[in-house]
Amino acid sequence: MTTSLLKGRRFFCREWAFSKLLHCLDSRPTDVECWGALITGGPGCGKSSLCAEIVWPTTSGKQRSLNKRLIAHYFCQAHDIHTLSLSYFIGCLVKQVSSCPLLPSFPDLLLENVDIEKNPDQAFQTAFIQPLNNLPHPGRPLLLLIDSIDESFLQTLPCEASENSKTIAELIAKHAHQLPDWLFLVCSARKQSRTITKLFTGFRKICLDDLRKAHVVKDVQQYILCRLDDEEQLRHHLSRETAENLNQLHIKSNGCFLYLEKVLDGVANNFIMLREIKEIPGTLNGWYSWLCQRLFAKKQFHAVEPILNVLLAARSPLTEIELYRCVCTRNIQLTAKEFSSNLQLLCKLLSDGEGGTKILFHHSFAEWLLDVKHCTQKYLCTVSDGHAMLAMSMTERSSSLSAKQIHELALHISKSGLTPTLQLYHLPLWLTLTQADIENCLNSTIPNDPLVVRLLQDAGAKLPQSSPDAMTTSVTSFATSLTDRTDTLERLLERVDDAALNIPNMNTGRTYLCSAAHDGDYKAVEVLLNKGAELDIVDRSGQNALILASRQGHVEVVKQLLNAGADVDCGDHEGWTPLRSAAWGGHMEVVEVLLNYNAAVDNADNERRTALRAAAWSGHEDIVNKLISAGADVNKADAEGRTALIAASYMAHTNIVQILLAAGAEINQADCDNRTALSVAALCMPATSGLHSDVVSLLLEKGAEVDHEDTDGLTPLLVAAHEGHAQVCELLLENDANVDHIDQSGRTALQLAGSAGHCKVVKLLLIWGAAIDTIDADGRSVLGLAALHGSTSVVKELLERGLDEMHRDNIGWNALHLACFEGHREVCELLIEWDIKLLDSCDNDGRTGLTLGSQEGHTNVVRSLIGLGADIEFRAHDGRTPLRAAALNGHIEVVELLLSHGADLNYTDLDGRSTLYLLALENQVTMLKHFLSRGANLEIGDCEGRTALHVACWQGHLDIVTTLLSHGAMPDCTDLDGRTPLQSAAWQGHAAVVCALLDHGAEVDRTCSQGATALCISSQEGHEDVVRVLLQHRANAQHADQYGKQTLKINHCSLCNL
Repeated sequence: MTTSLLKGRRFFCREWAFSKLLHCLDSRPTDVECWGALITGGPGCGKSSLCAEIVWPTTSGKQRSLNKRLIAHYFCQAHDIHTLSLSYFIGCLVKQVSSCPLLPSFPDLLLENVDIEKNPDQAFQTAFIQPLNNLPHPGRPLLLLIDSIDESFLQTLPCEASENSKTIAELIAKHAHQLPDWLFLVCSARKQSRTITKLFTGFRKICLDDLRKAHVVKDVQQYILCRLDDEEQLRHHLSRETAENLNQLHIKSNGCFLYLEKVLDGVANNFIMLREIKEIPGTLNGWYSWLCQRLFAKKQFHAVEPILNVLLAARSPLTEIELYRCVCTRNIQLTAKEFSSNLQLLCKLLSDGEGGTKILFHHSFAEWLLDVKHCTQKYLCTVSDGHAMLAMSMTERSSSLSAKQIHELALHISKSGLTPTLQLYHLPLWLTLTQADIENCLNSTIPNDPLVVRLLQDAGAKLPQSSPDAMTTSVTSFATSLTDRTDTLERLLERVDDAALNIPNMNTGRTYLCSAAHDGDYKAVEVLLNKGAELDIVDRSGQNALILASRQGHVEVVKQLLNAGADVDCGDHEGWTPLRSAAWGGHMEVVEVLLNYNAAVDNADNERRTALRAAAWSGHEDIVNKLISAGADVNKADAEGRTALIAASYMAHTNIVQILLAAGAEINQADCDNRTALSVAALCMPATSGLHSDVVSLLLEKGAEVDHEDTDGLTPLLVAAHEGHAQVCELLLENDANVDHIDQSGRTALQLAGSAGHCKVVKLLLIWGAAIDTIDADGRSVLGLAALHGSTSVVKELLERGLDEMHRDNIGWNALHLACFEGHREVCELLIEWDIKLLDSCDNDGRTGLTLGSQEGHTNVVRSLIGLGADIEFRAHDGRTPLRAAALNGHIEVVELLLSHGADLNYTDLDGRSTLYLLALENQVTMLKHFLSRGANLEIGDCEGRTALHVACWQGHLDIVTTLLSHGAMPDCTDLDGRTPLQSAAWQGHAAVVCALLDHGAEVDRTCSQGATALCISSQEGHEDVVRVLLQHRANAQHADQYGKQTLKINHCSLCNL
């Protein structure tokens, strides 16, 4: 596909990758054995974004150089099966190159799709490779880019071996060596796609998430900083307390930019608080799990699951109307309003595609929804249900279906899954009962899937008859070759020798038996076992056939394997046994079978998590009961000290908590963080559910210790207050929780609730008599903490309760200072409305709220304070005015606002220094130019007569010097000791600055009050470069200062030689 949803998206970092690609491209003529580069990395590391930036650059840099040499590009997209078609791929490349201005003589050879599908390799040679090789050399190496080449590899159809390429990856790998030596191929693929990397062994590897490389680590850091710099919404969340959370985010991301993007987007949209980052798991799969728990209450996921099933099964993106039609086939009473409401629940998981379509925001999330190991049974989706809904939707409008749409209908029917009421022989009948033109649907095109061809033929479709027409002949030949592949399993296995039977598949890493067990194919397992397939061979995750079948819940297959002698207590690489896998997945029948075969009920994985711990976490009550009755230890803890009770409490499974307590679970047993079941229940309540309050109530009723402290000294009340769980707080207080308990950081529940902005909890704590006069380690009151974090409602509540708005913390900041520093305009206005005297109150350094707001660049706060009457010329103890504070921190918008309200542009402090002087001293070129454009005085001197030009020359700031000189600064101005800027630059050895001054007319032999010239000074200091420049400008080498020192008499041999 030649377009991408990433087109025009903001792009940050990766300059090193573009430089490396450009170097490889330029080296192509000499490095003839290297045909291209393979960009690798895990899901979400930014491979497609990098490719999109080359195709559609959004910033200046090496990517623009690469773009100018790009002859064609292609994006394989898993959500649109059409983009993985070989005929479409070859057609797109030919069309792009034929219209490329870099290759004007490339011929546009049109091929029929059926010819390409029949022999894609020959078509690729004829239409693309041979014409390229016949072209004259374009003069420099050019670029061909193909993104996500492994997407096509993952979508291959199961069929017998063939010499023809079946995927885009195979096609490119097979013919890369035949490309002309002036063409450089760039592809991207996941680093986990080992088969792909083997195919492209002659390619340079560029890994985007190898954290052993400093530039990759720097990319992650720079991405966070760039987002903070670009987005004010993010900066509003940043404080000294939350800065450490960003460092945790950098570490947790593990080089995954998608992880960073989604978390920071959530913070910017106020969906996530920065402090919550420490609770988010440090993997992409963990993030998906956390996100779904946050988005969906207990029954909400069931409402959106049909939509997800359809999206996962769809061959191409669907519009909202198409999705609604599909879902209605499952629930005919679903109204459009209810559907829109369900779709809105998915808004954070969907992206807008072309033509008003909806797609899942990333393919890795689609994979997560189908992997029970990561998404658990709770969020596991069923693709076969999606196929069934799509098939029913297409059946309803079957009379208007085209031939290709009929093929698609047949495919969805074949994949819809068989139920007790739907048998294999019903599928052709389904097709015949539609109003589609089944009989003639194979006349022009043939589906690639042999099972679909067979199904259509069984329903009455006729293959085109032989005729002189070449098109018909090729179609018939292709169809025959496809249908010949549909053979019975027994006959296929007869062709496999005993040695090959147990060799893992190169793509999946699984043997025939493992694949059949995973798919629940009872008959295939039976045939394979009879043929002698080995039971103990494992895939790349260490899972054998029994573990795979147990995890998927295929009870009949599990029985077969156990009867054949499979080890009931075997474990995979992570230590998951069949029992642990089945308990996690919620497969009760499998659990019963395994226990009947004497599975060890307390066997644990590498994290020491048992089957009971897994079932309790996942919410499977029946399995919990079964395991307990089988003798499971209810108090067995995992590697983090968490028992089944703690897990169930965390996930709000009230009934399981009750079952475990009845079975003797220790209610106050603590984990490695010294958190009990009550602690985690108070901590983890989702905002959309009251389920955790039920767990808390039950635990308190059963005698849980209400004031138990974790390793940080936090009690359940403090945790619940910090999280804003008012209902839980009330339950804890009713059970005599200490309302004024202080943690190890000196914080009370009231302070935590106030700082987090939970007004309802603050009111509740005040009603229960919480002390309002406590201060934290920084000397801040509850009011100050609420103002710092921008909670207007909490600030108002505390002011009305009588808290002192003038209270100062350890550095003299009151509530207004804190609010101004963080940029909370509404809080600032509320405080000033409450007490106007706050407007001119100063901290220990003499700074007002306006100074702090200007210093931090909060334009809205500055505008509001000026409107309320703040003094814009107020001077802090260091002489800084609001204008100077804003200027020195680079906030041009605030500077303009202050100047428009009459701020003094040329104000000088007690040392006589103007703001322009300080900008020159600190080398702030952009702001200095802005001040000059507003008419700042160039010649204001400090107490010693030094101007901005003096200090810029002394520091060697060449850009500042040239800017000042070009705006008319006097090159020969003198300070109180008669020293010129030239002498200051010569003294410090800044040869480039000396040269600039002389070019602007500075007097070379001008003397200071001691009679020394610039040449005397630089000679005495031994600055050879400066001496050379001065002599070139005819400086007097015979001059002596008032002490009689001559340049030639100074003891520097190299200077004397000059």
